[in-house]
Amino acid sequence: MQIDNLKGELTKTPFNIITQSDILTKADIDSLIPLTKELEITFKKTQAFRTRTEMEVSVLNDIKFPTHSSKYWQSMREQNVMFHELVMLSYEYRKNIVEIKKLKRDLLLEKDDLDKELLQIEIEKKAFVSKNQERTAKARIEEIKMWSEIKERESKEMSEKELSTVDNHQLISYVKRWIQQSIIMDKSGSPSERHNLLGQLNSGINLCIEKGIINDVLKDMSKSVNKQIKLKYNL
Repeated sequence: MQIDNLKGELTKTPFNIITQSDILTKADIDSLIPLTKELEITFKKTQAFRTRTEMEVSVLNDIKFPTHSSKYWQSMREQNVMFHELVMLSYEYRKNIVEIKKLKRDLLLEKDDLDKELLQIEIEKKAFVSKNQERTAKARIEEIKMWSEIKERESKEMSEKELSTVDNHQLISYVKRWIQQSIIMDKSGSPSERHNLLGQLNSGINLCIEKGIINDVLKDMSKSVNKQIKLKYNL
């Protein structure tokens, strides 16, 4: 298999690997040949991790993360996980490269033709693995950068206190989240789900009242929600 020096990219779709294995018939191979260019593009463009849309709409949805602070700190957690995985991948990549070198050394010393063939197959397989590792690393870097952009955007709407530690705004974010979830759930959830949610909501509101921050929770809520909360808790 021919591999160029561009990290994570192949010079061509490795049909030679497929043909050498006899895993497909000649007719099957012939049917794939017209798709060579398409498969090259697919290899380069296939989504490895989340798109910016998924990050914004799915991960940081407004129900679970209703405040700038909650979005910021969740973005930090997501970014940290992605960076951790990138570090671990770098170790696996280095290990794989060393294993390729050892296999090439063994190939030079090997006398048996069948053992040589097995070594060559393993070298080609690990070379392909390394290219996929490089591609994965590039995708992880892109997501790390996008989380950074989101953090920068959200941080502009936060106070120094909110930026200093996650716990300084977490209670407000959680209570806003539980209020919205309780509205959406209504009576559709199971008894255990409703009991758990209402327990969290009640504890959160009482703690907000105790800390004197309940108005920070309610200021962006609708008039009807404000009225319900204030009536229930005698505010």
